Amino acid sequence: MKPPTADLSVESTLAHCELLEPLSESQIAALSDHSTMVMLREGEALFDQNTVAHSLFIVASGRLAIRLATPAGRVIEVVEVGQYGLSGWSSIVAPHIYVADAKALEDSAVLAISADEVEDILLREPAAGYAVMKKVAGVISTRLRDIKEELIEVLES
Repeated sequence: MKPPTADLSVESTLAHCELLEPLSESQIAALSDHSTMVMLREGEALFDQNTVAHSLFIVASGRLAIRLATPAGRVIEVVEVGQYGLSGWSSIVAPHIYVADAKALEDSAVLAISADEVEDILLREPAAGYAVMKKVAGVISTRLRDIKEELIEVLES
């Protein structure tokens, strides 16, 4: 594995994630207690499409490809997620099933956060929770738009 190029501490990764900006220092500290760093080798899967979603992920270093498999067996790359980017939003949105898979495009370090803890924190502080969920909705909207564009391209070819 290549040496990391970033501070791979849990605290640093949480502090740099734009999605979590609405949370207080004490809320970030609580998340830190329920987070672990996962090291992935290039090509290794972080999670698979249509599996139960238990964790929210933030890329500490490296890059992930978020890919969607169609019923016909075609794989569509939805987006690349880089440093401090989010993946696994399905873990905090019902029905808590990953809608795509995530694979490391290079050796990567990814912070796994307990989705149950994220939900508990968001429920305890509704204003911050609302702000975080608005950001999650923005991520979902962007990725749906990307999927739509990719599908149009596939259908036109």
